[in-house]
Amino acid sequence: MLEKEERVLKQDAQEIHLHAEEIQELKIYNAMRSGMTQGKKRSKRRFYSYGAGAVLAAAAAIFVIVSSIGLPSGGIDDSGLSGSVQAASTKSWNNFADYRKHRLNNALVGDILERNLVKPVRQSATNNGYRMDVDGAVTDGRKVYILFSVHNDTDKEVNPRHTKFQFGDFEVPDPHRGAALEMAYASDSRIQPGESKDFIYSTNYPASFTDSKEVKFTVILTGTSDQALASSSSKYRTGLEVSFQLDPGRFKDQEHTLPVNRTLTVDGQKIKVRQVQYTPFNTYVDLEYDKANTKQIFSLLNPVLTATTGSQTEKLVYPGRITADNSEVYKDTSQATLVFRYTELNQPDSTTLKIAGISALEPDRMKFVVDLNKQQVIEAPANDWEMVTSKEEHHATAAEILLRRKVTHLSYFTDSQGAVQAENIGAQLADKFTDANGQVHNRTNRETPLIDFGGTMISRDGTGSSEISLSFDSQAADYPQPLTLSVERIWNPIVETHSIELFAKK
Repeated sequence: MLEKEERVLKQDAQEIHLHAEEIQELKIYNAMRSGMTQGKKRSKRRFYSYGAGAVLAAAAAIFVIVSSIGLPSGGIDDSGLSGSVQAASTKSWNNFADYRKHRLNNALVGDILERNLVKPVRQSATNNGYRMDVDGAVTDGRKVYILFSVHNDTDKEVNPRHTKFQFGDFEVPDPHRGAALEMAYASDSRIQPGESKDFIYSTNYPASFTDSKEVKFTVILTGTSDQALASSSSKYRTGLEVSFQLDPGRFKDQEHTLPVNRTLTVDGQKIKVRQVQYTPFNTYVDLEYDKANTKQIFSLLNPVLTATTGSQTEKLVYPGRITADNSEVYKDTSQATLVFRYTELNQPDSTTLKIAGISALEPDRMKFVVDLNKQQVIEAPANDWEMVTSKEEHHATAAEILLRRKVTHLSYFTDSQGAVQAENIGAQLADKFTDANGQVHNRTNRETPLIDFGGTMISRDGTGSSEISLSFDSQAADYPQPLTLSVERIWNPIVETHSIELFAKK
């Protein structure tokens, strides 16, 4: 990366970590898990090693995570969730004043709201003593945001636990990668009797459905008793559903798309930049990875997009990402989108993309091969993983191997709430493993988290460490050894600075 961009990145990174020498998201995650034991026993989820993130987004992120993993296995039985009645909202209209007077957890939505882009919807749904008011919604044809409130007029505490969103005849899959339900500005999602709370729902708009204006939004409320959290029955749930119109082409006259079709080559891997799209929400850079590449690319390191118009130059850093891992937009890893913040320079004279390298790995190296009986790691994706010699202090079992690595060349990105986060330097592991005889087994969740172990730590100097538990199941030590566990995503930086001019007026 060029020296100036590197200084900007380091300066912002220091600001992120100003009040904490080290950020340990593990502690947040463990606290959340201990409070959700009943729900998690029945949750079906992937196994992750969680990355460190900025403190700014912690409160909002916890609610998003809980919403996604607190569901019983197999989804929700919604056969008894009928009874929702829609009508024009009777809520006193104050032009989003309730949202404007607070600093929203989602900074991106806050900016969109301040520029008066959110369209009022003002439709409500009532059911079993609960009312949802959809105050407003907006889309640029790629991202969708819905601002709504829920009022509890019963004598029982309730929690929004589940959402559905339908574009025309297409219903967003459940669970839906890329969808998030978060508090608008508070930190506790539970709604007490007589109380109202504001929320923000967001998701990616599938490009194949951009002609549909009819949408249907459903929120499912769940009781907070142990029985309600542990049950998949609709007995403890109430659905609130509102239909309205949302025009994906509303900002067409304010959008500008620059076809690019130029190729970056990093470490022999080809990355095609297809186009840059400027909207009133974001700046989208659409990428396509060559299918002939010898490595799987997970991310670009510290991308910087520079737009120049006359004497004006603007540098956009820390883009978010839309990938097959975090959205339903892409079906495989060959495509991705960098989501930079909004810029007024949407018809630039020139645009340049600079990167510090890529995180990538050969597919045949994406696995851990271990012998539990010998407590040995026979093969790992990288040579920098070290075994933790003392497992007793972390309460590890015989069916686990604890690993730790130190990392450098950390990258940063902007999350879906608009907060700068450190790159996930952990590993996303498969939920199945194979023994020496080729028999496939399911991994099992831990009943309780490991003590002070797992996840990642980021230091103020920009370095970090990652800890993961290769956890199998209680009988795994009796299976034919060694055991093979696939890796779906892992941090493996390849530092190689490149710059490419995407567009220039002739």
